Amino acid sequence: MRALLLSLLLPSLAFGITLEGSTDSLELVTTGSSVSIDYHCAYANVTATALTTPGTSTGTITTATTTTIISAPSASNWRHIKTCNIENSGTSAVGVTVQIDRSASNRIIFSVTLQPSEHLTKAQDSDFHLYTAAGAEKSDTGSAPYSGRSLSFSKIGTAFDTIGYHYNFGAAVGFPGAESAGTPGVNGVATNCSAVGTAGSGGALSLGAHVLANPSTGGWYLQRFGLISSVVATYEAIDTLWYNTGLTVTTTTNQAITSGAMPARDVNGTTNGEGLRIALRALTTVANAAAVANTTVSYTNSAGVAGRTATFSGTVGFQAPATAIIGTWMPFTLQAGDTGVRSIEGITLGTSYVSGTLTLAVYRPLAMTGVSVANYPSGSLSGGNALTSPGVRLWNGTCLGLTALGAVATTAPNVYSGIFEVMER
Repeated sequence: MRALLLSLLLPSLAFGITLEGSTDSLELVTTGSSVSIDYHCAYANVTATALTTPGTSTGTITTATTTTIISAPSASNWRHIKTCNIENSGTSAVGVTVQIDRSASNRIIFSVTLQPSEHLTKAQDSDFHLYTAAGAEKSDTGSAPYSGRSLSFSKIGTAFDTIGYHYNFGAAVGFPGAESAGTPGVNGVATNCSAVGTAGSGGALSLGAHVLANPSTGGWYLQRFGLISSVVATYEAIDTLWYNTGLTVTTTTNQAITSGAMPARDVNGTTNGEGLRIALRALTTVANAAAVANTTVSYTNSAGVAGRTATFSGTVGFQAPATAIIGTWMPFTLQAGDTGVRSIEGITLGTSYVSGTLTLAVYRPLAMTGVSVANYPSGSLSGGNALTSPGVRLWNGTCLGLTALGAVATTAPNVYSGIFEVMER
């Protein structure tokens, strides 16, 4: 009779995930600097002959760690998981991975990044479902996008320093208008271009960037990036996460900086800084008579290791040119083995830049495109089929910017027309 009852009950329960013996437990791995995850799971215990007591497991996780959310059943028993609800109750994006731990060997079941107030549900149909803060189910990448938007731009640049150097369009006039960097000081300001803001506040006005309002559902993805320019060059789309002002260009010793954590816009949508880079930029023309290659930046890397040093490579394009003009973009090389930047602690110019204005920036490269013939449209290196390839994820607050890399001539790079195509998924 028990066996008959069990056979009737089990199909209707539609478990999908089963923990066996005393070896299997269900774990939740959380990643991110500001973790706040609530979870609730329901399960049923089963022996070889009977359905025994049901059970629940609830809790809150506040650190980046591995947490057992359903423990292993007793020997010769099974624990069938009915439902689990995992909610991001914090204010920052959190990575979550659901996995089975079988005798210390992990088997990943599902991984996703949860935005604030989003939740992941393992339903009784055995599938995982992801829901937005508004309660709408998110489509998978094979579904049609929710909506798209085109952000056009045009810029009148100034001449490159010399062949091989790079140029940032932040101060260039056009559309959007030139930046209003303001005076956030040496400790800088974290950016957020979901609003216009005021000069120096880190909003879109501060960077001369588009206002990209946070999506109502899902997230923004850069689907396509292209432009028409008067100059043959490679162009890079970037997201500037932080910048500063107030550096003393004649001080050759360390200038301390307390940047704090970067916004949750690294490649994984966290504050760890994975994939972020550092660059020095001329806000106005500086007067150093010769190239400067001994400028360094002290930073904490994306693994949380402090005291790292970013350096100029000492070659054209990766150092400060003599008398760098407004817009000159000077990327640093991270210390060997590092893959990102979590925070900035100081800059040492090494050699006086004599006069002018410099700003330090932390940015995330997004995509590149090349103009091979002047006045002809570029290709698109970030494009794809919106139904099968959503593109590059743009996290909430993204500040879209543009740089020209490795000038082949010193002619001013005028962008007659450009476009960022973004998709909300």
